[in-house]
Amino acid sequence: MNRNFLVAVLAAVLCLGMSNAGVARDKKNNANKSKKIEKVTKRYKTKEEKYAAALMYYEKGAYLTSAQLLEEIYPLYMSVPQGDTILFLFADSYMKNNDFLMAAFHFNDYIRRYPQSNRVELAAFLAAKCYYLNSPAYNLDQSDSKMAIEGLQSFISAYPASEHVEESNAMIDTLRNKLAYKDFSIAKMYYNTENYKAAQICFQNLMKEYPTSNCMEEALYYMVKNSYAYAQNSIESKKAERYQMVLDDAAKLKVYNAESKYMAEVDKLMADAKKKRDKILNNN
Repeated sequence: MNRNFLVAVLAAVLCLGMSNAGVARDKKNNANKSKKIEKVTKRYKTKEEKYAAALMYYEKGAYLTSAQLLEEIYPLYMSVPQGDTILFLFADSYMKNNDFLMAAFHFNDYIRRYPQSNRVELAAFLAAKCYYLNSPAYNLDQSDSKMAIEGLQSFISAYPASEHVEESNAMIDTLRNKLAYKDFSIAKMYYNTENYKAAQICFQNLMKEYPTSNCMEEALYYMVKNSYAYAQNSIESKKAERYQMVLDDAAKLKVYNAESKYMAEVDKLMADAKKKRDKILNNN
């Protein structure tokens, strides 16, 4: 059997074993943590003691312990003023413990249950922020990023005078830049694999959807390179119009930033595209 194949198989088995060991260790740690929290919460017998203890643990930053106590007593306080505070702190405890999806769910539940509360504005902001904080790297699924943008935009529409509007807009900009970079990376992948038509469509969609993104200058540069390669590899009857596309895309980069670091290379591509286009047109 091939030695390299054996080495690869053994490495895969070792990695799988280490991964399984890590999962088992995490489960054990979580179980131990749950037992410890349960032991702590059993010290408090009455709902009043548990409420006071939950506030104390929240202030101390022991958010899991606080959440456990708040969850236990919420049904007993649901119909009285403390219920408002308990459910809000319950959601906030999840957020402060970095369990953002659970926090978003409970903030939205809070808004549904207490629509007249003076904390509704903050809860709406924090629910959307939780999706922002849960937004993964650009190369992963961006469902949470899109939900965060939708939530933040809804928040700004509902509370245009809120002190959180500036932060909300900043988060929207960050998320849109991430979505733009994801689309840019896909377009660049098509270019690098010489699928120039697909790359062209992706670049054009990127320009329409995210015209002010942080990656726009680099995207325009690759768009010119892709258009040039697309023209070079086209059938003769399509070359003239596609060399013209190189000129059009290069003009967009000049408008965007005439001092771009990519301009020297783009000027060369533009000059060559113009020369080849004119030659084709003159021969027809």
